[in-house]
Amino acid sequence: MKQKGSWRRVDRLFIALAVLVLLLAGGWFFWFQYRPSMVRARCAAEAEKRADKDEFVYEIIYRHCLRKCGIEYTGQKEDKN
Repeated sequence: MKQKGSWRRVDRLFIALAVLVLLLAGGWFFWFQYRPSMVRARCAAEAEKRADKDEFVYEIIYRHCLRKCGIEYTGQKEDKN
């Protein structure tokens, strides 16, 4: 009889650990994948709307919006030749 109770405790511990891992993985995915992609899409739409087809102004607005939302811009590096 005692063995049955200890298995229940192990099962509960395993389930709790599995739920914790799933929550951590979901939070990681949201913070590092989903949220930045949504911010980039929102900033691109805002920059497109405000830039009036001027590529230089678009880049400035886009980069500013990314910084404001806490995302580092990792676009093309500029050549200084």
